Amino acid sequence: MEGSSPGMRGHRGLIAFDDLNLNVITQGFCTLCGACEAACPVHAIRIEENHLHYDDCSRFLDLCPICYDICPHTEPLSIEVMRFVADAPIRSSALGSYRRIVLAQATDPEVRELSHSGGVVTAILAQSMEDGMIDSAIISEAEPHAALKLRPQISLVPDDVLSAVDSKFSASSVGKAFGNAVRDYGKAKIAFVGVPHQVLAVRKLEAWQHKIVRSLEVTLGLFCLWVFSLDGLLRFLERRFGVQHSDIVRVDLTDQYEVHTSKDLFEIPVEEITPHILNKCKTCPDFTSELADISVGGAAPLRDWSTVIIRTKKGEEFFRNVSEKGAVKTMEVREQGDVLTHLLSRAMHKKKIALDEVKRLKQRGLSIPPINHALTFLRDEKSIMKDTRVGDIMTKDVVTVQSHVSVDELLDTMTRHHHMGYPVADEESGLVGVVTFEDFMKVSKDRRSKVTVGQIAKKKLVTAYPDDSVLEAFEKMNRHEIGRLIVVDPRDHSKLRGVLTRTDIMHLLGRGI
Repeated sequence: MEGSSPGMRGHRGLIAFDDLNLNVITQGFCTLCGACEAACPVHAIRIEENHLHYDDCSRFLDLCPICYDICPHTEPLSIEVMRFVADAPIRSSALGSYRRIVLAQATDPEVRELSHSGGVVTAILAQSMEDGMIDSAIISEAEPHAALKLRPQISLVPDDVLSAVDSKFSASSVGKAFGNAVRDYGKAKIAFVGVPHQVLAVRKLEAWQHKIVRSLEVTLGLFCLWVFSLDGLLRFLERRFGVQHSDIVRVDLTDQYEVHTSKDLFEIPVEEITPHILNKCKTCPDFTSELADISVGGAAPLRDWSTVIIRTKKGEEFFRNVSEKGAVKTMEVREQGDVLTHLLSRAMHKKKIALDEVKRLKQRGLSIPPINHALTFLRDEKSIMKDTRVGDIMTKDVVTVQSHVSVDELLDTMTRHHHMGYPVADEESGLVGVVTFEDFMKVSKDRRSKVTVGQIAKKKLVTAYPDDSVLEAFEKMNRHEIGRLIVVDPRDHSKLRGVLTRTDIMHLLGRGI
């Protein structure tokens, strides 16, 4: 039950699998990523036919914490993994930390056709393998005549990656495949492709300094709204539309789920399909694989293009190489405002659904995944926040918008800067409110040129001062259930000093541990 699980911090057993079983597996939160199998020092855990099998490791070990620590659904190392993207200059509450966002597509039309999208993941992998930057890739591919049933694949030559899927709607044990690539194939420069929880598992392995991650060269994260229970989803599609699994060619996510068969296209509202989401996915807030080196996903409403979020120096190196070699062509995301709007909307929607689901489970007294327990920091983490001033980590060079500009102009600002909220200033540059992406989305397209920012901005602000402790600011965010605080001059609240976000706090903790 929430708050009393033996696997939570301070109540750990000597054999980690006991905690993993109690808090994750038996609660239905396991997503079969296979990272625990890859990490287990005595090979006591196995994923076979979408089921987890366990041999009692206490026969060989007196103490072992690893399978619980590196599970993507548990709380250990969840702060430490932030360091892998900590030096990214841009921080967004919706998209995570990153260096730049571009639209891209593979220049080879065959690659785009095979991927049913921009083909960027395939282009990156194939070109990087050809150039010797990687010697293998961990991907997922669809089984023949079963487009939604995925299996992990170790790709060893460029042609192997042509079968890679660049979106996932069912489970795939890519963590297990990563371990196999190291142990069975001796690969030393591996590209890992996964959805958010799979990328998190690999980053936890890195933070744990497990020996197999010495072979990890780059991580490519896929955008993911949710992963589904395959059996439940297939029963729904057969009952609702008479569609058999063998009829399905692919599934796309735009404003809704599009199920393509060889003859028909079925459009399904997101709300209709949510009952078939895996339990843990309902509480996952990450849409864009925020810990990857490069994140890739759709570019709706554009077809045959992908959105690419470059987060790390390693990601920049790989994407620069494929661009210079002509394997992909790019377009600035600001040239397609609707793409960014759709991306931000999807990312914020997933975070809201996750937050609402955690609240619902808590209110009903039900268990939640350990990683979703409200950020209950350890003493050292609280000490860092208590000893740090808001003014030391806030964003000082703040982009503001004038109250008289139109909502259309606000969209232009959002497209250039990608922030989710902006302080609103009057003609004398005095602070008069704040406007967020959620406020923007409430204005229909046909009214955006007529409505001003001042008309939709929130006037009642929750603020902090530069000399407040970060711990005070964090507790204020929790009380008001908000993700950012406007920082003002304590002597004149109309004078803006900066903005502090939850992302700023997480990066502080990631650097301090």
